[in-house]
Amino acid sequence: MRVSAGGERVRIVLDGGASVSRVSIGAATIALVKEGRIDTASLQHLTFSGAPDGLVLAAGAPLWSDPVALSIPDGGVVSVSLYLLEPIQVPQADPQLIVEVAPGGDQTAAAELTDSRRVVARPLLTTIHVDNPEVDRVIVAFGDSITDGTGSRDPLMRGWPDYLAERMRAEGMKNVAIINHGIGGNRLLQDSVGQSALARLDRDVLAMPGVTDLILLEGINDLGLSGLTLPGMHEPFPAVEAKDIIAAYTQIIQRAHTRGIRVIGATLTPDLGSPFPGYATEEKDVIRNEINEWIRNSGAFDAIIDFDTAVRDPENPAYLLKAYDAGDRIHPSDAGYKAMAAAIDLDLFR
Repeated sequence: MRVSAGGERVRIVLDGGASVSRVSIGAATIALVKEGRIDTASLQHLTFSGAPDGLVLAAGAPLWSDPVALSIPDGGVVSVSLYLLEPIQVPQADPQLIVEVAPGGDQTAAAELTDSRRVVARPLLTTIHVDNPEVDRVIVAFGDSITDGTGSRDPLMRGWPDYLAERMRAEGMKNVAIINHGIGGNRLLQDSVGQSALARLDRDVLAMPGVTDLILLEGINDLGLSGLTLPGMHEPFPAVEAKDIIAAYTQIIQRAHTRGIRVIGATLTPDLGSPFPGYATEEKDVIRNEINEWIRNSGAFDAIIDFDTAVRDPENPAYLLKAYDAGDRIHPSDAGYKAMAAAIDLDLFR
């Protein structure tokens, strides 16, 4: 995982969610990654409430590690290894969430796992907290797969939040950290892949230490699934109108403002041409544009970012620009994510 702002002490947060009833931890380590390999010279053993093992993670409850000394550079990559004493089942997630698993004994101190394989799954590791006294601005990027970075070819550059952090480092903005809380397939109004944005706001934004700003880019999956009946479903998803999305945005703004957090609204990016039947239609694009006009002109947000304008085809604005399309007409490519990051006025965070 890439850390936007480095520091000298670090701790991790594990959370299996409500669907994982029990996780028994035998050992845990954290280390820097250099040239694609775990740097064992930097490896530190993690403890939880002073104990190195035997901790049980309960369903729905986060488990924080004790802080450990580890010098992480800004934009540095770290690896976390866990030895689990019992097998677990975790929910499947989008292709951005890849973990490496290996059978047998404790390999948490190894540079490479023996007999390992990669699986797509929701990882137990949810957050890495780095102590950095220089950081006085913490931004949460809150959204779905377009925030999570689906479509990116670089597994260590997760979408526009990482490219934004890269821009900020180049500008010497060492006081800013970015948390990526995008979940592929997530929706604003209803649970799907993970809890809805309305339901997870407390955990993923309001409970994060030091959060000052929230960038909200969510709602395209609500529109896409509106009225659709997927295999195995007996009834279609409820129809979603612009007023439903706007009401949810208003709730998020109000809840964040009670904590003194600025909310920056981001316009929904185009998705016409999607290969998923019924997901993107001209009728749904009318609703998307209605939502975007409200984001731009209502004055409800503390500031706005116009991602729609940044990545759409000027000749066919209901479509992603071909150079910015990862291939499915929904998710941006790395070039598209860079364009999104470039569309953000850094003065918003100075």
